[in-house]
Parts: sequence; structure tokens; C-alpha cells
Amino acid sequence: MTRKESYEKKMTIQEMKNKQNQFIYESILSIVEFSLLIGCLFGLLMLLLEI
Repeated sequence: MTRKESYEKKMTIQEMKNKQNQFIYESILSIVEFSLLIGCLFGLLMLLLEI
């Protein structure tokens, strides 16, 4: 294996890791967004029921 092939292989592995990290980041953001939405709706429901 030449140095160029080794470098290309490392680049593809790095791209796969970057895509995986981006997917993990987006999934964490969507979970946080969903939990904030549920929290806001629950808070509004509590306010409406107290009054």
C-alpha cells in the first residue's frame, strides 16, 4: 500500500467519523428540542389548570 492510498483510506475513515458525529449531534438536538416542547406544553397546561 502506498502512502497516497493510506492517506485516502484515512480520509474516508475521517469522513465517516464526521458523518457519525454529525448524526449524533443532530439526534441529541432533536431530543432536547422535543423535551423542551413537552416541558413548555406541560407548563402551559399547569398554568391553565391553576387559574
